[in-house]
Amino acid sequence: MREFTADEQAILQLHKDWWESNNGLDVPRMRQVFPTGDAYLMFNLNGHPYFGIEEKTNLWQWYRGRIEITAPLVKIMRLDVVGDLAYIAAEGVFPSRQLRQADDSGEVLLIGESEQSFPPEIRMRATEVYKRDDGTGELRWTMWHFHCSPLPPADEPRPSVGDTSEQRGLGAVPGHEIFGVVG
Repeated sequence: MREFTADEQAILQLHKDWWESNNGLDVPRMRQVFPTGDAYLMFNLNGHPYFGIEEKTNLWQWYRGRIEITAPLVKIMRLDVVGDLAYIAAEGVFPSRQLRQADDSGEVLLIGESEQSFPPEIRMRATEVYKRDDGTGELRWTMWHFHCSPLPPADEPRPSVGDTSEQRGLGAVPGHEIFGVVG
């Protein structure tokens, strides 16, 4: 495995903290990854945008009673740092479990039937954008943007190429070493 610069190591630690905080929806650990205030922008896997760390925290608290997420497997496809900006492109899989919740009358309902449902395994791809700024101007790496979208099924051929994610391997990029710090 290649040697990482100090900036790359700092980015990889934030990446690790971000993904590992998803396990159990650990809000305090998650909040440490992002800038303060309204600087953060997220395009969530649910298809909706979230603005700032408070909206992200509220989203996680909302999910807490609806879904249980366990440790993900995330493979980094690209890591690039230029000056005070950096990005990571990754693919991953994380197991999830739909939770049951009682309504006001005590009847147990499956959350998601009228709101949103969650598959037992979520295959996704993500782009993480980092800036050396904590939202207050302090020169500390934080994640300013996160974009997550679903991966196609593992056995679905790529148009015009014909290979599948299953054949290629999670996070594999031709000519590049596969690596990860989560899972």
